[in-house]
Amino acid sequence: MSVDDFFKKYEYKYDPDKIDTWKIPTEDSDGKYRGDCEDAALGVLYYVIAEKSLFKFWWLLLTKAKIHYVRNNGGHAVLQLDGKYIDNWTMKWVSKQEMEALGHKFHMFQYTLLAVALKMLFTKVRDLIKGIL
Repeated sequence: MSVDDFFKKYEYKYDPDKIDTWKIPTEDSDGKYRGDCEDAALGVLYYVIAEKSLFKFWWLLLTKAKIHYVRNNGGHAVLQLDGKYIDNWTMKWVSKQEMEALGHKFHMFQYTLLAVALKMLFTKVRDLIKGIL
């Protein structure tokens, strides 16, 4: 899948209850991937770069892919790989300077492999509990 293919099927959706949900978006019954900025970053990494391989997805997060925290009238997540950046605003690979031109202020904080794993696990557990209650 190409970046263009992913973003043709991607639709921005705010997190419910203003609580971050970190998950790889799955295709809905209408063929759309719905999620917010971190879901878009995870989706590009999983579908486009890792080619739907969870092993490759986690390996890339361990070795060279980074998810940056940026500020732009609120928190935002941006995927970096091989010196290029992508998010649900640009929907294409761009330079850091192009991201900054959008008003993205890069924070020194990056989501490490452990942080991404814990956020995804927390989302999964919360979804399971909601399904039970």
